[in-house]
Amino acid sequence: MSYGKRGRLPARPLVLSLFTCLAALPASAAVITLNNGDRVTGELKQMSDGVLTVKSDVFGEVKIPWGNVNRMESDDGTRLQLQDGTLVKGRAVLEPDGTVAVDNTPLGQPKTLTRQDVAAINPPFSNGTRYSGKFDLGGAFNRGNSHDDQLHTSGEFIARNPEDRYTLNWELNEASSTEGTTTSNRRLLGQYDMFLDPRNYMFVNLKAEQDKLADLKLRSGAGAGYGHQFYDNDLLKLSGEVGLNYIREDYYTAPDDSFPTLGVGFKYEQKFFNQRLVYFNNFNVDTNLQDTGDVLVRNRMGIRIPVANGINLSTQFNLDYDNEPAPDAKKTDTALIFSLGYAF
Repeated sequence: MSYGKRGRLPARPLVLSLFTCLAALPASAAVITLNNGDRVTGELKQMSDGVLTVKSDVFGEVKIPWGNVNRMESDDGTRLQLQDGTLVKGRAVLEPDGTVAVDNTPLGQPKTLTRQDVAAINPPFSNGTRYSGKFDLGGAFNRGNSHDDQLHTSGEFIARNPEDRYTLNWELNEASSTEGTTTSNRRLLGQYDMFLDPRNYMFVNLKAEQDKLADLKLRSGAGAGYGHQFYDNDLLKLSGEVGLNYIREDYYTAPDDSFPTLGVGFKYEQKFFNQRLVYFNNFNVDTNLQDTGDVLVRNRMGIRIPVANGINLSTQFNLDYDNEPAPDAKKTDTALIFSLGYAF
């Protein structure tokens, strides 16, 4: 549809009118009763990291520990972010028994939650891309009566927005002594996730790995499948995936092989003791669809202890299992790794 000069609305007055209307909208208001009976009324700014912030006409900006709030009643413009990362919006009422009712429809029953379900209130709007990652480095270089070298490096980079997530993950382990090479393996994974909603996503990935002592020149794979993000917040991240993969194995001496697999895995990370300790566990298993006795298992689990400014100390246990390895190669590889890392 097109308009001539007479039908065209003047742009500047229209924009100014819109800004005037937006400025006139009421802020999210609330009435809060504390455990000691005190009452605070004002603009509900936010709740994050267990602290509720309210702007009162009398007291100014007031910060209240979330656990000290006995009852709260807000207007219908309140946004609540749950522990699993989902957002709900509506009139929120916290009762003394810990239940939270969120009414976001003119008719029907309010959504019932608990105080523990609420991770944040009125979190910042974020439609942009968030970047996070980590890098770990460990090693040992001995000279004298002992002569050996060890090197471990691993890392992960994630770019995430509400619709997409890009992940790059890598790992390298090398060790040698006077008797020769004792460890030589490396892995690389690239994955793209397309979110259907805040919890469900479809993914595609490419991966490659090499292990000289297992006679594995290159194991490459391509896969696709479905994933579910159970939790995605600052304290807890948990996702599970299932998909189909096509894997090709090239060996130095053994016959090469290729086969389709059913892949299942999960990725878990949680912070404990006021975020002073981080536990993580990344598990994947691939089952050969042509020979269900042929199974590949990969598990990375451990703890990270934040020190300062993103620097952390890590202890990690690696388990790799191949039920049908190359001749003269063992089925199971394990490693205990200590490293210094940086996370952002």
